[in-house]
Amino acid sequence: MLRQLMHKRRSLIALVVLFTVIGMALYAQVILRGPFLFDDMEYVVDNPIITDLRAVLGMSDPRQFGYLTFALNYALGGEDPTGYHLFNVLVHIANSLLVFALVRSLFFVLGRFQEPSPAHLQTAFLAALVFLVHPVQTQAVSYVTQRFTSLATLFYLLAVWLYLVARARFEQSGMSRGGYALYAMSLLSTVLAMRTKEISATIPVVVLLLEAFVLAGSRFRRRRFLFLLPFAAAAFIIPLAILGPEWGITGRGEGVAEVTRMEKLFDLKSRPALPYLFTQFRVIIVYIRILLLPVGLRIVYDFPVSYTFFNVKVMASLFFLVLFFAGGVYLWKKGASLNERTDASLAYRMAAIGIFWFFITLAVESSFLPIKDIIFEHRVYLPSVGFILAGAVLIMQLSGRLFSTGGRLLAVGVPIVLVALPLSVGTLVRNGVWADEVKLWDDVVQKSPGKAIGYNNRGMAYAKRGDFELALNDLDRAIDFFPKNRAEMAKWENADMAPSNMAKTYLGRGDVLIALGRTEMAREDYRMGRKMASMPVNVDDRLVLADRYAKRGAYKHALEEYNKILEWEPEHIEALNDRANAYSYLGRYQEAIRDLTRIIALDPDFVLAYHNRGIALAWVGKTDRAVTDFEHACTAGFPPACESAEIVRRGGK
Repeated sequence: MLRQLMHKRRSLIALVVLFTVIGMALYAQVILRGPFLFDDMEYVVDNPIITDLRAVLGMSDPRQFGYLTFALNYALGGEDPTGYHLFNVLVHIANSLLVFALVRSLFFVLGRFQEPSPAHLQTAFLAALVFLVHPVQTQAVSYVTQRFTSLATLFYLLAVWLYLVARARFEQSGMSRGGYALYAMSLLSTVLAMRTKEISATIPVVVLLLEAFVLAGSRFRRRRFLFLLPFAAAAFIIPLAILGPEWGITGRGEGVAEVTRMEKLFDLKSRPALPYLFTQFRVIIVYIRILLLPVGLRIVYDFPVSYTFFNVKVMASLFFLVLFFAGGVYLWKKGASLNERTDASLAYRMAAIGIFWFFITLAVESSFLPIKDIIFEHRVYLPSVGFILAGAVLIMQLSGRLFSTGGRLLAVGVPIVLVALPLSVGTLVRNGVWADEVKLWDDVVQKSPGKAIGYNNRGMAYAKRGDFELALNDLDRAIDFFPKNRAEMAKWENADMAPSNMAKTYLGRGDVLIALGRTEMAREDYRMGRKMASMPVNVDDRLVLADRYAKRGAYKHALEEYNKILEWEPEHIEALNDRANAYSYLGRYQEAIRDLTRIIALDPDFVLAYHNRGIALAWVGKTDRAVTDFEHACTAGFPPACESAEIVRRGGK
């Protein structure tokens, strides 16, 4: 017995080390040089909530725990993206190990508490390895904001696995303390999952599936369903977090968390459910396709909405999905009709569980609950566990038959070479795109040329690099896509063209025009940006509040207020200067330079802007330009600039 335990421990350590090495190797370029991208600016970089752990702990948002991990990252490393990416990769590795543990436990329980055979352990290994190396997972891992997805999956898998292990203890040893402890940890993991992302709402359904099918021969008979009551109660956590402020039960949030909650309510109240459902039939087919053949991956899809069921693609997609689900039912019945401890019976039932898992875990984001964005690859992260499980079972069964005389090593080695190795190469290639902002949005433009957001975000990325002509060309293209009337704006396909987003595009193009010396054209864009702004802003009150934040060193909070002012009044010199100072204090010198350049173009006599821009330029190593700015300010009668110029000439900052 002791020898067996030692062997298990060594095998577990080896598995952890192997998966860690593989995961780190596949995502190394993202960890080392991956930037913040897309919504990372709102959820992380410009999010003042994550600077205050106490504020995060007091949130009522359904993604509270995800924000808490961002706050911990910020406390440890500020705005350096390295720590955020490293955390995401470690979560993904942990998820892969949990896939192994869950599949192993399913074999154990389905086999009437018999230790899984080497073949079953190899199936669990293949499923976990494919989950780890599959390119489709990169959006949930390499994109910092989608930590909400990968972290929720961590707690989801942990909750289901612990529940299964606890129930196995109860079945074998009665109501033991160890079983109760595991059961309590499962419930805690469920709560944490539901406080991380809304996809966790289906945990009660999955544990019901386990009780109804996997544990059908329970010693507790029908009383076993009492174990589900706390999980059923936990199902109210997410609805209360979203609707609680509307019902007066909980307080409203702030910042991006409250904006996100209100957007969810808008989607539920204002977007029609049936077109979303019809479209999701086709979307799920895409998810299946990229799981089977992960080519053409992209962060944004140009996916038209299906407004009627009577469409060939919609009906064909539904027909295939019904067949796929029916296949799961058939596999379960086929396995249940055989001796339940035989390999064939276990294989059939495990494949069926994988198919059921796939559909259940997709239900939150791919059903009749309308969401602004039709399709995202990260939405298949949790469902892929079931799909990959079903695939691994079928692959290992086929491999076992083909190499029945070659030993188990050959039977598992061939699938790894033919399946896991090509997927690993695909992940390496895909992460090369995720590690470069321009490459990422260039990829979108190439694959989804009909989406304005691709041109907009590539243009902004070019502007960060100083490629202003390329930036201007892309931003012009993005603006050409803007809806020309209310009817166009109401179309689902234009959901990402909200007035606030269009305003940001105009303001961004204005800054590019400033950099190119086209001040009057920039002023026109600033006026258009103000016209697009959703509501007037009390500038004086906001300035006072921002100044209070800045004096306390709460620069992210100050930035939030300056941003509101400048979206409404883009040419407000004082707000621009103060925002530039806040950026500088945070070490975001390029953004400070952008604001100070805008000031100089709008008011060339504002001498302080030259001095402040000189300081920012010196910090980013552009000493010649810094000295030029200092000399201009010095000549204009600002003595501190004369001293700054001399310091930079001597090699200081």
